[in-house]
Amino acid sequence: MKKLLVLIAASLILLATATIVASLGLIVGEQLPATRVPATIAEHNPAAPDIVEGIYVLPDDGPGPLIEELDAARNTIDIEIYLLTDEDILSALFRARDRGVIVRVLLEEDPYGGSNQQPEIYSTLAEGGIEVRWNTTASRFSHIKLIVIDHRVALIMNLNLTYSALNRNRELAVITTDPAHVDHAARIFEHDWTEKSGEIPGPLILSPDTSRATILGLIDSAEATLDIYAEVITDEEFIAHVEQALDRGVRVRIIMTQSYGQNMLDEPVGQLVRAGASLHTLADPYIHAKLIMVDGSRAFVGSQNYTSTSMDKNREVGIVISSSWNLERLRRVFEKDFSMGIPVALDKPLDPDAQDT
Repeated sequence: MKKLLVLIAASLILLATATIVASLGLIVGEQLPATRVPATIAEHNPAAPDIVEGIYVLPDDGPGPLIEELDAARNTIDIEIYLLTDEDILSALFRARDRGVIVRVLLEEDPYGGSNQQPEIYSTLAEGGIEVRWNTTASRFSHIKLIVIDHRVALIMNLNLTYSALNRNRELAVITTDPAHVDHAARIFEHDWTEKSGEIPGPLILSPDTSRATILGLIDSAEATLDIYAEVITDEEFIAHVEQALDRGVRVRIIMTQSYGQNMLDEPVGQLVRAGASLHTLADPYIHAKLIMVDGSRAFVGSQNYTSTSMDKNREVGIVISSSWNLERLRRVFEKDFSMGIPVALDKPLDPDAQDT
């Protein structure tokens, strides 16, 4: 995790060998003496803290940090992903295979819309000696975006492993060495890899297990502000809870991308605009991120869209973070995008006193 340590170094000591962190904006968590640091950290910084957590922002950070994480793997790479098509990612997986890393990939067999390249990718991986299976866990889609490296590092993401996600979209991921989060991520993968049934208890936010209760609970906990990145908002209960937040005086800001010819006021999110939320639309970068930041003190990042299918039927994963450094980076990115976005305004109401002329 060379690059993942630069920003930590900025707040602790300057480390010439730490290069990943500058682009990811990592922050040190509480130290747990019994927890080992991932090998890729310990090799370059024996005194590194035991838990590292950081934010990966695309397209700002580019694909380099993620590829370097894959290149740093020594023993295992487990990937559970909705879409995998990027050639540079595939090359990194084959490099890992060549140095003896066990690589396992779970794919969605029939993703929604567009051309389906998954069978071709499946064959490429299998013929190249990488273990690959179709993800059969979800009753609808396996929309999850999860990577576990060496059972020591986990990435909880809203990005697919595609060229657009890595180079064009607004995407977010949390990278962590927290053993509780890494252990849960590894158990989720193993559960789905072996096609088990039932819930998977742990601190990560999982669909269909805990997504709805956690997301709605976060909204209900807001006292001052809610900042939301969304690709789609259709779930009636989600909308109702945001409306309740507006009723108790919470400032709600939403960033989405507007499709060509789409009138956002005619969409379900238009109900929130009419209730007082500020909605800004941004075409570039395309908003694929899923974020709920509450009072600037907690943030949810995950693969979950705010739809009933995503929360109740898909396999999805997310995480709630509270470290001040990471929240500050999320705040800066959100403020930048919100300021560039086009406000969606209500039609000017008619003046009942106006007269025809």
